[in-house]
Amino acid sequence: MKKEFLWGGALSNVQAEGGYLEDGKGLNVYDTLVVTPEPGIKPMFCTTDVATDHYHHWKEDIDYMAEMGFKAYRFSVVWSRIHPLGNEEKPNEKGLDFYDKMVDYLLEKGIEPVVSLVHFDMPDYLLNHYNGFMNKEVIEFYARHVESIVERFKGKVKYYITYNEINLAIHMSDLVSGARLPEGMTKQEMFVHLNVNVQVAHARAVEVIKRVDPQAQVGGMIGHAPFYPLTCKADDILAADFKNKMHNYFVYDTMCNGELPQYFMQYAKNRNIELNMSQEEKDVIKDASKKLDYLAFSYYRSNVISSFEDIKDQNELEDALIFDQRSLKNPYYDANEWGWQIDADGLRYSLVDFYHRYHKPLFIVENGIGIDETMKDGKVYDDERIAYYQKHIKAINTAVEHDGVDLMGYLAWSPIDFLSSHKEIRKRYGFVYVDRDFEDLKELKRYPKKSFYWYKKVIESQGKDLENDIDY
Repeated sequence: MKKEFLWGGALSNVQAEGGYLEDGKGLNVYDTLVVTPEPGIKPMFCTTDVATDHYHHWKEDIDYMAEMGFKAYRFSVVWSRIHPLGNEEKPNEKGLDFYDKMVDYLLEKGIEPVVSLVHFDMPDYLLNHYNGFMNKEVIEFYARHVESIVERFKGKVKYYITYNEINLAIHMSDLVSGARLPEGMTKQEMFVHLNVNVQVAHARAVEVIKRVDPQAQVGGMIGHAPFYPLTCKADDILAADFKNKMHNYFVYDTMCNGELPQYFMQYAKNRNIELNMSQEEKDVIKDASKKLDYLAFSYYRSNVISSFEDIKDQNELEDALIFDQRSLKNPYYDANEWGWQIDADGLRYSLVDFYHRYHKPLFIVENGIGIDETMKDGKVYDDERIAYYQKHIKAINTAVEHDGVDLMGYLAWSPIDFLSSHKEIRKRYGFVYVDRDFEDLKELKRYPKKSFYWYKKVIESQGKDLENDIDY
């Protein structure tokens, strides 16, 4: 890896902070999320009032990151901490001050801040009174929010991500885009309109960031999972091609080419759905495509998909593929307790695929594994996590050194334990164990896991020394 490669970690602040309504924070869509359990082991859902109390432990948590040797740390600015309702003219200064201190401390420790915007944290008020990004007015509230942040961080933050996992806006619409299916609207119509609106939101964020701080670098981000055909039958290959376009390529195609791709417009045309776009919105998307610096993505797993043999109508088939809930399993890969299959070579495949499709620098801004783990005598032996990272970092080394991919950095998910996207404390991702359980908060004390010392060694060696030989 090149010397300036950004090794580090990433965290969603709304899942870690707690500090529920402190210092003027408002409720957001994660606070009020009604959880649908994931398949897998029995869940332990928590409220967000404390989470893992990063709001009061952020300095200590960053000290651990510095000890690991982080070059970069991606965190998210919680929208409802800056604009509690979302539609205020002026930001909450106490909220901005909190993140400003965090940025200063990161820079003091030699860690590059990577700031993520919209990460499961839209103000709940915008969901209930505007229906989130289904309402174009919310795009302007968001642009105002972004401007508040960039004005405060100007000259200090080099890297921004406009919208966390923007391609999941339709699939977890309340959490990702603050939206619910409007009465009288089909899922297909919402799929089209919401995807258009969040692309406009991304483009407006790019415009604002580049206007306020022209030196900053801006990336668009997806939650990436490549879909392989279940068999080599042409029907399954066509199914995987369509699914990948709509799930993985649509966002980047629009962001990079500056216009909606033909296959997306054809999907709308085939269903008589009118694309509700003004010329101004088209111009904003085109203009943002010329200013985008890099493409960011999360990667945890790959998936497989097959066609539906009993569906003959093409429109019906495509809709079934978009909203597919079958969770088909790839027989060649193991999985964690929640059924997330572990496919490190899929990460190499994705890097090569994206780089040769878009010719832009890539940035892995989330990669990790959730494990049900316990601490004994102050220690957590998470060799399963180390094994996961060994395979994935080996894959990125091959993609960079053998395949010639331009990769900016690798951010592991995550520096510390926090609540998963399903408000789950049982599913832990961190290099640092936060001592709380489902009901008992204990003292929320931090304990480095075995993987903490292993990842420190990996960073020191620029990704070369992956051996699990830590004396812990």
